[in-house]
Amino acid sequence: MLVSALLTSVAINSALCVSFFVLYSILRKLPNNFEVYIPRLLVEGNFVRRSLVGLERLIPSTSWLGKAWRLSEEDILLSSGLDGVVYMRTITLLLKVFTFAGIIGIFVLLPVHCSGTELDEFDFTDLYNNSLDEYRYISSKRIDYFYSSKPQPHQFTILVRSIPVSAGSSVSDSVDRFFTEYHPTTYLSHVVIHRTSKLRTLVSQAKKMYRTLKNRRSQSSGKKYKRLGLFGRKYELVDDYGKQLDDIEQNVRMEQSALSLADETRAAFVSFKSRYAAAIASRLLQSVNPTQWLTEQAPEPSDVYWPFFSESFMRRWISKLVVVVARYLPSLILQSFLKTVPPIMEFLSSIQGYISHSEIEKSACNKVSIILDPRNIPANLAVSVPAQFINVYAPKYESAGKFWPIVHNTMIFSLVLMHAIAVGIFTLKKLSLASTLILPLPILTLLFNEYCRKRFLPVFVAYPAEVLITKDRQDRNDTTMSEFYDKLATAYQDPALMPIRYSESSESLSRPLLSSAQG
Repeated sequence: MLVSALLTSVAINSALCVSFFVLYSILRKLPNNFEVYIPRLLVEGNFVRRSLVGLERLIPSTSWLGKAWRLSEEDILLSSGLDGVVYMRTITLLLKVFTFAGIIGIFVLLPVHCSGTELDEFDFTDLYNNSLDEYRYISSKRIDYFYSSKPQPHQFTILVRSIPVSAGSSVSDSVDRFFTEYHPTTYLSHVVIHRTSKLRTLVSQAKKMYRTLKNRRSQSSGKKYKRLGLFGRKYELVDDYGKQLDDIEQNVRMEQSALSLADETRAAFVSFKSRYAAAIASRLLQSVNPTQWLTEQAPEPSDVYWPFFSESFMRRWISKLVVVVARYLPSLILQSFLKTVPPIMEFLSSIQGYISHSEIEKSACNKVSIILDPRNIPANLAVSVPAQFINVYAPKYESAGKFWPIVHNTMIFSLVLMHAIAVGIFTLKKLSLASTLILPLPILTLLFNEYCRKRFLPVFVAYPAEVLITKDRQDRNDTTMSEFYDKLATAYQDPALMPIRYSESSESLSRPLLSSAQG
C-alpha cells in the first residue's frame, strides 16, 4: 500500500514536471513573452526579435535546456559575478543533500519500514567523497575572484561616522584635516554625505512622471485629451504631463542648489590610494574617543543604502538595541501576518544602521526563515536554473559570495536540530542504545562548525593583508590607475545630487550642482 502510494506520487510529480517544461518551452518562444523570459538580453541588445509563424510557435523547443545544462561556472561568473556562482552552489548543495537523503530513504528506510528487518550491510566507505566540503571551495573562489577583478571603488574606500566638528568648521574641513594629518601618504579624497530625503522624493516623482509620459506617448489609442471646464478647449494630456515633469525637474535643481553646510551629516566616504591603506583605516581605532571617527569598509556605490545614516554613536547604539528587543516579535508576527514578515524584517534591518542593501538583506535573512509552499517548489526550481542569470536577472551589486556563511550556518542549525529530534524520538521509544550512539553527532557537527568559523569565515569578513598587498603591487604597473583615481573621487556621490534630465526642455548639465570631490 505504501509503495503503491509512493509510486503514484512520483508519477504525478513527474507528469507535472514534464507538463511544466513543455509549457515553458512554448511560452518562451512567443514574442509577447520576451519581456518576461529574456528581459536582460533585450536590455543589453543581445537578442534579435523574429516573428514565428504557423505551428512553429506552438512546437516545444528544448534547445534552451541544453544551453542551461552546459552553462559553466565561468559563464555565470562573467555574467552575474561571484554571487551568482555562490547561489548556484547553494542550489547544487541542496540537490546533493536531498539526493543523498532520497537514496537513503528509498533504498534503506523504506525497505526497513516495509519489511521490519534491518539491512545486514551498508557501504559507508564513500561518505567522505560526498561530504559537504563546499566552504573551502567558496572561500578559495572568493580569493580567486578578488585577484581577477578590476579595481573597484569600494576596495579603496571606507565609511567614516560620528565625525567631530569644531566651531566655525565644516564636516568636509574636519575630514580633510584629520586624514591629511594621520594618513598623509595614502589619503586621496572624500565625499561628505548630505541629508537628501526631500530631494529623493522629488527625484522619485520625476522618474514616475517620466514613465507615465513615456507610456502615454507609446499608446496608439485611448484618452489623449483633457477639456478645460465644461465647454473649454481641449489640450493633449502629454503636454500636461510634460509641463508637470518640467516643474518637478526645476524643483530638483532648486533643492540641489539650496543644499548648505546645515544639510551635512556627520558621515563621509573617504578614499585611499591603495586597498591595504583602506583596510588598515577601516579596522584600526582612529581616535582616543571610541565613539568618534568610527570606520568601516564601504560597500559598492550602487549598493549604498542612502536613506539612512546614523548621525551619532548613541543613535546607532539605540537603534541596534531597539531592533534586538524587537527580534522577539517575529514568531508572533509570522503566525498573524505571514506575507508581511520579510518586508518587516527588511525594514527593521534598514533602521539598524546598515549602509548597504546587501547588509540589510543579510540581516533580514538572519532574522527570519522564509518557508516555501511545497506546491511552488517546481516553479521555484524552474526559475533557479543557470540560464535565469544569463537571460533574465542582472546583478544590482556584487558581494563576492558574502552570503555563503548564512547558507553554512543554516545547514549546521538544521543538522543539530535533526539530531535533537532523533534523540527525542529514540528516547520516547525507549531505545537507549540508539540515543547513546547519536549523542556524539551534534558534538562533532558543532566542532566542525567551529573549525569552519576559524578557518574560512575570516576570509568572508575581510580580505587578508597578504591578498590586498599583492593586488596593490599588481596595480602599480596598470596605466589606467590614474584614470581610476579620478573616477573614484565622484564614485560615492549621492544619486539625489546628480543632475536629472528627463524632459526635453531640461537644461544640459554635465556635472552635479554640488561638488562631489571635496577635499
